[in-house]
Amino acid sequence: MSTSVSSGLPELRDAHASAKLGVYLREVIARRSYIWHVATNDLRQRQVNSVLGNLWHLLNPALTIGVFFLIFGVVLKTDRGIDNFFLFLTTGLFVFQFTQKTTLAGAKSVVTNRGVIKAVRFPRVLLPVSATTTEVLAHVPNFFVIYVVALLTGEAVSFRWMLMPPLFAIQAVFTLGAAMFAARLAHHFIDTIQLLPFFFRLLLYASGVLFSVDAYVSSDSPYRFIFTANPLYSYITLQRWAVMGGTFRADQFVYSIVWAVAALLVGFFFFRSAEETYVRD
Repeated sequence: MSTSVSSGLPELRDAHASAKLGVYLREVIARRSYIWHVATNDLRQRQVNSVLGNLWHLLNPALTIGVFFLIFGVVLKTDRGIDNFFLFLTTGLFVFQFTQKTTLAGAKSVVTNRGVIKAVRFPRVLLPVSATTTEVLAHVPNFFVIYVVALLTGEAVSFRWMLMPPLFAIQAVFTLGAAMFAARLAHHFIDTIQLLPFFFRLLLYASGVLFSVDAYVSSDSPYRFIFTANPLYSYITLQRWAVMGGTFRADQFVYSIVWAVAALLVGFFFFRSAEETYVRD
């Protein structure tokens, strides 16, 4: 009669294996100070070698808006049907660029930290979460720019302005999901990082950033679906309503929440399902 010698021993587990979902989430929450440290440090390092330093956090978006306004507002005149095109363009660009920059940062988060992944055990989702947090902090000065542009272009102060941060929070949840999704894609297919800028360049014209969709695309046009099915169009439309007024689109608000929840869940579980491959590939 034989007895298993391992019956009294604790079960051995790969140190880099993914924990159960509840434990995994608790580990992520327990490391929130790490997320904040990485995000603030990365933000500080961006302008450390420039003469103007942190002032670039305001100058960069202001110069970007100036260039786009010159091209699309003055030269190409895409301002048809828009009373305050400068503010219209400013809001649209900031909303769009946040998701663009964050998704690309998320895509790079795993492939640029492979050394850390192999050396230390931690929930890998911290990498795209930290990248997203960095971009959220980098976006904060943009609110100041939008409010200043609104005042300088004759917009009256409104209670709606207070809704911009909560609406941005919904977009940030959606973008976190996109960052996690892109992180896994780039891990398995490194060229994702090179392809994303081209994807967003195409998406720029399908999000109503540079022109009024209502002025150029009729409600019964088959092309209208390209915009209404685009989550960024919803986030841009809502932020423009918050700062410029107009008709509140309840359907766009509902879409924005549905997209945010769906992207977060799909992005998280898609990323986590490959947790153990990040250290081995």
